[in-house]
Amino acid sequence: MKIRFVIIFLITILNAKSQDIHFSQYKNSTFFTNPSFTSFQPSDYLVVLQKRNQWQVVADPFSTFLISIESKNILNNNSFGIHFMNDIAGDARYQTTGSIINYSKYVRKNFTTFFAVGLSAGFYQRKISFDNLVFIEQENFDNVSFYYPDLNFGLLIKKIINNSIDLYSGISLFHINRPNQSLIENDKELLYPRFNMHTKANILLYDNWKITPHIFFSKQNINQELIIGSDLEYLLYKDKNVFLALGTNYRHKDAIYYNANIKAGSFEVILNYDVNISSLKTASNYNGAYELLISYEWNKRKKRKQTINIKQKKCPKYL
Repeated sequence: MKIRFVIIFLITILNAKSQDIHFSQYKNSTFFTNPSFTSFQPSDYLVVLQKRNQWQVVADPFSTFLISIESKNILNNNSFGIHFMNDIAGDARYQTTGSIINYSKYVRKNFTTFFAVGLSAGFYQRKISFDNLVFIEQENFDNVSFYYPDLNFGLLIKKIINNSIDLYSGISLFHINRPNQSLIENDKELLYPRFNMHTKANILLYDNWKITPHIFFSKQNINQELIIGSDLEYLLYKDKNVFLALGTNYRHKDAIYYNANIKAGSFEVILNYDVNISSLKTASNYNGAYELLISYEWNKRKKRKQTINIKQKKCPKYL
């Protein structure tokens, strides 16, 4: 009974301090950052695969996998997306699986200002397994599983400053409905809302060079995250849309991470690695996480205009 009490106590603490997963590549995640992103994606259709592994050196890794399928401006500037996520944390296999549908509406205010409003909603399953845990006293614990709904909201604005600078700024609020997260029956541990603010600028330096400084802030209860970084991009072949990019980023009091991007036509691959600088840096030997993103985008085929050949006949002559 003593161990049972300790386990339940730890689970309660885990629920009370529960925090969302996070991606270093937040700029490319409609699912994580802002449901309005779909309206501003570069192509009509986009498929994204995202994989993150964390704390592999310290213990069983925290592993997150995400797949997103999005379509822009299907009907009257309405955009939609669907996302599937799976996250597994630690030896207890604390697992979160979910599916989310997002909607965004694109509006042009004038020739230089555009904005979008977005909503996303779906369901998650959370479960914990005690099968892989070993206790001093031989006790059996039942695995726990539950489902909960989720509702999120976002706004995004694009401002064309001049021919060389575009500015994007957005805010979003996740878990508006505050679903119950408790793993204990007849108990309540409501999930705290997560508030995001983010800004980035695309700055054309020369014909083939572009720099993208960005900043991201997130707050969920007492947990805060601040990321500042920049990407430098070089266009190799303009006609084939091939470019390379390197980025350096700082997550406040947590990690410094680097990313390398390569895009060729419709395909893009982004790989980043986190160097841990938090209080766990000694235990992890400065190893943090790696993250891989693969995307494919394409546009609708434009319908060819049908041309009707009209044979002209000479008007008959009348006497």
